[in-house]
Amino acid sequence: MKTRMLILFGFLLVIGEVTRADTVWDSGHHEITAGDVFGEIYMYNDATADMFAGEVGKLETHDLTHFNFLGGDLTDLRIHGNGTADFSNGELNRLGIDGNGLLNLYAYDVTIYTTGGYYDRGWIEGKYFSDDSYFSFDFVLTNTHEHINIVPEPASLMLFCLGGLLLRKRRCCI
Repeated sequence: MKTRMLILFGFLLVIGEVTRADTVWDSGHHEITAGDVFGEIYMYNDATADMFAGEVGKLETHDLTHFNFLGGDLTDLRIHGNGTADFSNGELNRLGIDGNGLLNLYAYDVTIYTTGGYYDRGWIEGKYFSDDSYFSFDFVLTNTHEHINIVPEPASLMLFCLGGLLLRKRRCCI
């Protein structure tokens, strides 16, 4: 009987540890830098965070939060509600976006696959503008690909604007 109780207690302890959040940020600005290691981070209300380096197992955004991914290793990112994230560098394995969540991806040569990947919900690959490093991550929620905004390189954007101005000027003179 004692053995069964110890096994049950150990099992409950393990389950409680898996579902427990390491950190909850309700507001304010936070930074994740070299040497920082988090199991889970949950962001709520108007919290913002910048990740420059370090390791995070899982990060979830809710409400009106904003997350800047500038480097480091992030295993799982979930963007819920009206949360947004900006990606310009770093390693990510899994991404899930629902509600009005949005991911701004500063990259080029981006290809989005709506099926396949580990979860058969699609995946994305490409290269970051910041250092030309390759990225690839799987989608874990259905329709995640609909919430991704590919942000063009600033120089390309400027060329588009100049081309538009030249076309407009040429039309006026005809």
